[in-house]
Amino acid sequence: MAKRQFKLKWLVFLSIILIVLIAGLVLIGNNRFHGKAKNSSLTKVKVQAGWLLNGEFAEVCSAISRGYYADEGLEVQLIPGGPTGANFVVATNALAQDSSIDIAIDGDIVPLLRGKGTNDRTKQLQLKAFAAFWNENPYGFFVKKDSGINSISDFLNKKSDGTKVKIGLTADSVIQDAIAADLGVTVDQLNITKVGFDATPLIAGDVDILAGYWTTQAYELEKAKIDYNFISAGEIPGFNQPSIIAIASEKTLKEKPEILKKWLKATIRGAQGVISNPQLSAKETVSDKCGGPSFNQEQELWLINKSIPLIKQKQIGQINKEQIEQFSKAYFNIKQIDRNPSYDELVDTSILSKIY
Repeated sequence: MAKRQFKLKWLVFLSIILIVLIAGLVLIGNNRFHGKAKNSSLTKVKVQAGWLLNGEFAEVCSAISRGYYADEGLEVQLIPGGPTGANFVVATNALAQDSSIDIAIDGDIVPLLRGKGTNDRTKQLQLKAFAAFWNENPYGFFVKKDSGINSISDFLNKKSDGTKVKIGLTADSVIQDAIAADLGVTVDQLNITKVGFDATPLIAGDVDILAGYWTTQAYELEKAKIDYNFISAGEIPGFNQPSIIAIASEKTLKEKPEILKKWLKATIRGAQGVISNPQLSAKETVSDKCGGPSFNQEQELWLINKSIPLIKQKQIGQINKEQIEQFSKAYFNIKQIDRNPSYDELVDTSILSKIY
């Protein structure tokens, strides 16, 4: 009798174990099925960056890594721009040429201005900016601290040998026209030489003034232990502009406003995450979902910490109307565009108005 009861208890125990195992397998299967279904239901959004995927795009990288886009039902693919092989990808231009791209994030408003500022209506870009994540552009000029150059008004200074200070500009630069206009001289009265995109010319002493970005060249100067001053291009009247600008086609703005709203809402959350935890954001930037391990996490953290004051706006993503209008006018005045487009031609605030 006791033996029979023992067998019965053992069979009951095994049955319970079997039921638990079956329930577990069913639950795992359901989770896998629903996970696939959930992923397949996400709306794909293709975002073209205006540069390599470094800390400048931390708000997007963080929103991807932390699942903020997925929370909004989106699957975002961030594509690098800038120097890619033999080509140089400008995000605004890529958006205009490729209908599969939904959003461009460019470093400044210049490509959009060029695309809108032509008198030929058939060539005008049918795009508009709808958000900006940095309230200033990181472009300007580096000088060694002991150079005696403290502002753009010193760019005509002469050195002890009687020659004018040498200004290093990249081949694609047009800032020399703005400098000359600000100083009341012609461009050929400036001592300009062509340089690349790194800080070597200033480190080596080949130039006295180096045009560049504090997001990149400044890090090189600090690693080389060069004491430097940075003179913002915004010192030239009207040449202050936003950066990390989100741009969409007028067609997308009209036909897919909810997708843009969801993307912007998640990106704003990403920006808030950058502000609250820059260390985590730097780690996310060098993950495979963004820039990848070839990037230097220490350098990206440095960049992110520098950029936080630019992100901290009352309403993250807002575009300053007066800033855009002044820059557009200044750019027109140095004859870089045929016409000065209006603010409404350049900017669409309808997506921001859905959030704030």
